[in-house]
Amino acid sequence: MVIDCHMHLDPEMFPVDRMLACMDAKGIDKTALIATMVEPFYLGGFAKVNAQRLLRSALLKANPVGRAIYQSTVTDKGYFMLLGKKYRIYEKPDNAPVAEAVQAHPERFYGWIFVNPAKDPDPVAEIEKWSGIPGMIGVKAHPFWHAYPVSKLEPVAAWCREHGFPMLIHLGQKAGSGDYELLPRKLQGLKLIYAHAGVPYFTKLWQYAQSQKDVYIDLSSPYVDAKVSRGALDVLGAGKCLYGTDGPYGEQDPGADYDYGEIKARIDNLGLSQGESAMVLAGNFEMLLP
Repeated sequence: MVIDCHMHLDPEMFPVDRMLACMDAKGIDKTALIATMVEPFYLGGFAKVNAQRLLRSALLKANPVGRAIYQSTVTDKGYFMLLGKKYRIYEKPDNAPVAEAVQAHPERFYGWIFVNPAKDPDPVAEIEKWSGIPGMIGVKAHPFWHAYPVSKLEPVAAWCREHGFPMLIHLGQKAGSGDYELLPRKLQGLKLIYAHAGVPYFTKLWQYAQSQKDVYIDLSSPYVDAKVSRGALDVLGAGKCLYGTDGPYGEQDPGADYDYGEIKARIDNLGLSQGESAMVLAGNFEMLLP
């Protein structure tokens, strides 16, 4: 069994029919979908690929510098910046297309419910609107791009703990948006996944998560490569790491389909035992499902 725990549904970049075909081609059994939150962008090409490598290296070797570079990719006016081009960040991602895909293909898709407490006065109501649909399995939040402190997620996290839903959080690095200790401290028993190997903290967060029973990371996105994955697994062990992609935002050219197999191949080549591989590729995620 292979489950991608972190994939954005953007029909303009990667419509459902092509997504299913690519899943079949690469042996991906199920995918957990997230509403898109940004205008379409692609990371293919020499300049973009090397910019990602530079950022990863800075985050691993010179983390304060890396975090500053990381923060510079988002403007105060709500745009993601990539080599001089800007892409609008959606303040309120639309969960309806995700719910529709989950209902249409329950054997292939799970759904995350995306919330933004900085713009939604009642994010818990947004969760309750969709949580009754079979296959809607957790809550996604993005304190980094939506620019709010993690503390704003406390009511959402309390609901998730009460109902057994995991949370998937993409951390920021300023104004409280990167406080990865707050929710585990205040809401013990909350099932929490930090996206993209805990970017932008990496090693510091891995060391913290070692002692936290319910804190996990996913290994998704171009923020993460084989070196980052190996480092996370060495610190945390296979039982705390989950396979995910962050597609369709990969290192393909505009118009090309996302390659589901790239990150899976990376994990396959890390020398994990059969049992460890099974945990990373599906077992850990299945254990977190409500």
